[in-house]
Amino acid sequence: MPIRIIYVIPFFLMCSCAQVGVLSGGAKDDRAPIVRESDPVAGATRVRPQRITLKFDEFIELVNPLETFRLEPADAKLGVKLNKKEIIITLNGTLKENTTYSLCIDGGVKDVTEGNDSIYRLAFSTGNFLDSLKQHYLIGDVYTKKLIPGASVGLYQTYNSPKPRYITKSNKEGIAHLENLPTDSFFIKVFLDVNKNGTVDPFEPQDAFFSANLPQNDSMAMLLSKPRNSKRALNFKVKAPGLLIGHVPEEIGLENLLLNGEKAAVIRLARDSVALNLSGINPGPLRLTSPYDTLDLLYLERDRKIPLKAEISAIVLGNPVNIQWNGFLSNKIKTDKIHILRADSSEVKVDSFLVENNNLQIFSNFWGRGKLKVIFDSEACSMQLGEKNQPQTLELNYLAPSELGTLMVQFPEELKSHLVFLEKDGKVIQSKRYGNQNPARKDIFRQLIPGEYHVLVVEDLNGNGYWDTFRPEIPEPAEPVKRYAKIPKVRANWEVEVTLE
Repeated sequence: MPIRIIYVIPFFLMCSCAQVGVLSGGAKDDRAPIVRESDPVAGATRVRPQRITLKFDEFIELVNPLETFRLEPADAKLGVKLNKKEIIITLNGTLKENTTYSLCIDGGVKDVTEGNDSIYRLAFSTGNFLDSLKQHYLIGDVYTKKLIPGASVGLYQTYNSPKPRYITKSNKEGIAHLENLPTDSFFIKVFLDVNKNGTVDPFEPQDAFFSANLPQNDSMAMLLSKPRNSKRALNFKVKAPGLLIGHVPEEIGLENLLLNGEKAAVIRLARDSVALNLSGINPGPLRLTSPYDTLDLLYLERDRKIPLKAEISAIVLGNPVNIQWNGFLSNKIKTDKIHILRADSSEVKVDSFLVENNNLQIFSNFWGRGKLKVIFDSEACSMQLGEKNQPQTLELNYLAPSELGTLMVQFPEELKSHLVFLEKDGKVIQSKRYGNQNPARKDIFRQLIPGEYHVLVVEDLNGNGYWDTFRPEIPEPAEPVKRYAKIPKVRANWEVEVTLE
């Protein structure tokens, strides 16, 4: 009889509050250089400088001035020159009337001895007053809830503006802030600038508001996710000798894939990944065609000569046991050349074998428990056009029911259009889908390997059965994800009941 224990677990919620501080570093001299004088002075109005001078209290060095010095709004390009304790910044451009500007230095100045650096901001106005609105941002990952440093935060005059009017980056705590903002509405975009071109690209993790917002002198949580590629086929590679594996979005029907001009023998491995059968394909150039693009690859003679090999997880549970191969298998399996041995060398009785594309499924009611060896004699399995395996032994650890645990989850509300993922070590172990026809307030996850788990609840807004990330083409934000962490450890032969709050 399994032992049952009950816990109440609070929801791990990303807080939207943030505090902004000055960066500092160094154990000996932890004081960053101080600006003693500036021209123009901080807060100056009715000025239109062609250069800005900053005088520090000690000798300093510059750090990547092209990246760490910027003007907000960026109506002028900056030239930066160092002279001992003094920095001269030239402004090449035309400053606008009645506009507040901020010279921002993010870690671009450090002292010579200890290397301490900091954030500096000098605000001035070409008009009669300084704009005073500010906005703080807490940047995180919508799925993992981890904070993200180095994310760009931009304010855009229109949603389709190529360049932001104001831009900043999150610090190592995932916090970003903009100050001296005008009383204007802006579109907010947050992104990881992977290719460092200063613009938001479709392949970069991002988040945005699709309507204009007025800075509110408060904090905002922005949760990034990588937009899903819904058109292009990419990242294909040959898994020799018999598979071609890559990314093909589910929107592209498998019937629309052509390999060397002919309809491909293909299976869908997941929502956006496929495997094509190379059995019968001659070595040489490969051309994969979809309605949106064409990919050219090379299938080498040495690829064709690689032996047919099997792979299996180190830990196995349940029935059947699935063994994957690097090619589509023929149904003609020589079962007398497949042996499964226990640690004491006794043989496991097999009830049946089933071939499904590149998978060999083994069914047995006599697995037992512990370490097993799956031995394939030569020519036990073959690909569809005759390529055969060489002798191979796979080792695995088969877990019996008494070695597995059960997690009984009580949700904080009835789930009607939701997905639930049970995650271990960053991988989804089990998933459930709930709709209006099968709502749930609780559920049971069985046959779990002992260890730590997380529960994620996704609001499936479009009801397609998948978690959808940020969708700029619609546009729509990522579907909300609630992550419940610190689930008590699952133990062998235990039932753990958890109430999520």
